[in-house]
Amino acid sequence: MAAEKNQSSHLSTRTTGVLHVRLFFYSVFAAIYVATEVALGWFVIKWTHAPSVALFAILSVLFFGGSYGLARQLVALLVRYRPLRSLDHSPRDRRVALLYATMNDVVPECLHSISQDYPCDVFVLDDSTSQEARNTVDSISAEKHFTVIRRDKRRGFKAGAINDWLISHGAGYDYIVLLDADSYLPFDWVGETLKYAEHPDNSDVAIFQGLINIWNLDTRFVQTLASMSRIGQFVWEQQLANALDAVFCYGHNVMLRVDALNHIGGFVEGYVSEDFATAVALADIGWHSRFVPLHTYEAMPENVRGFIRRQNKWTRGSMEFFGFSMESKISSGRKLHLMQIPVGHITNLLLPIGMILTVYGFASTPAGAAAFLYSLLLNPPGVIWSVPILRFMIVFGVLAFIPTLAVRVKCGIKWEAVIRHRWLSSAISTLSMPYEFKSMLSYFITGLKTIPVTPKNEKPLSVHEVLGLSVYSFMLEGILISGIFLFNPLASVFNSPWLIPMVISPLIIMRFGGKSSYFSVANNEMLEKVGASCLFPNPIGVNALLKNALSRHRQATLSE
Repeated sequence: MAAEKNQSSHLSTRTTGVLHVRLFFYSVFAAIYVATEVALGWFVIKWTHAPSVALFAILSVLFFGGSYGLARQLVALLVRYRPLRSLDHSPRDRRVALLYATMNDVVPECLHSISQDYPCDVFVLDDSTSQEARNTVDSISAEKHFTVIRRDKRRGFKAGAINDWLISHGAGYDYIVLLDADSYLPFDWVGETLKYAEHPDNSDVAIFQGLINIWNLDTRFVQTLASMSRIGQFVWEQQLANALDAVFCYGHNVMLRVDALNHIGGFVEGYVSEDFATAVALADIGWHSRFVPLHTYEAMPENVRGFIRRQNKWTRGSMEFFGFSMESKISSGRKLHLMQIPVGHITNLLLPIGMILTVYGFASTPAGAAAFLYSLLLNPPGVIWSVPILRFMIVFGVLAFIPTLAVRVKCGIKWEAVIRHRWLSSAISTLSMPYEFKSMLSYFITGLKTIPVTPKNEKPLSVHEVLGLSVYSFMLEGILISGIFLFNPLASVFNSPWLIPMVISPLIIMRFGGKSSYFSVANNEMLEKVGASCLFPNPIGVNALLKNALSRHRQATLSE
């Protein structure tokens, strides 16, 4: 009886603490957004000028996402970390199946690496149409004693493949672990995750999502983009997502309860984002999603073309959130967290509209622009501070910079990594914006006919290929520059912070192509020994492990 009282008291205290975090977050977010909107509308916007009012509408959407992100950083810095409860030892009687899903994108290193110290059955759900991909799957699966499952028709895409497996094999298992073609799980991940899944406090949790790191850091492109991933892990996956009871599932590097999936008839089909749609369907009947503090790995596209293709898939998928999220019975707070994903993509589309509006919605003369520049040279602080929009952006930028800096220091990210990431991510955003718009338009017109597969193992792009991908961004730059010369020369000053990076974005993309020297001093033998545990991140060791394992596989194949 005393033990039950202590446990009840602990749960009550824990629940109260979580509720306080949620209330604190929503209060901070609302305060930041309302203050920003009031300051913008009161000091900057001219309500009698239609373009100014239109700019306010655009900025309201941009600052909604910005306020949400700033609130996440502030709250993550101020709240106490609340670890998910776990058992002391892994249970040994749970039946677990690992499902490796591939469709013409098998990564031999990752398929060959599948191995756990907890007994698991491995199934390769192969929808590949390429004979070469099928041969690779068959060769490695035969060597590793994996079961390959192929279907006559690719009904329901990845979700359909999982559901077909659930119908034919699901009754024999308690949990499934989903892997994408480029996923890597350290050898102890399943056993460690079961400690969380089997704890009584987590009996209503259906989704146990692993932390995801990037393992293919042997290109400058990937190394530069992956450098900031620690921020997301700290702010969202460690500090906030569980406390806010957010609904999530990345669809790979994740463990799910088979019993929970059976309650909703398996994975939700008919969506690009079948993982999030399934998480929402589970949440509707009382199940929860939780991050486990255990590291896993995936590969990132190795050039901007692969990044754009992956972004197109995510853009199409994010538009579906408006459907299955708004129709869901989950709370408004949980919907708020889900809706940040499509809002982020919409923001990327509003940016060029805002750029065009700042050029064509206002008028100036060459003489007026020259006079402003002359005054700016004589007294930069005074002139900049005298312009309402610049004054607003400076104050907002400084206030946002403080928690951002604190988070970067907390995560141990160096300034040079921040600068390189900012340049490359801005260049990618410039090239991606027109393609995102095309992807959205395609989704609304054609619906879900195909789900694009993110390319793997792409080579660095040539100058001709980068320029070819930049055609649409060149068109946008031409529209802006033409407006500056013809209608609004002064806009060159206000638009220079994003116009200059747009113009040089192809050069930035080319600068970050090619191989990295990141691994040149690595001791592969040592890294392979320490690079596999899920209890700490080690992408260098995982990269060495995967490359060495594949090399041994190829040598064995040749000897046969």
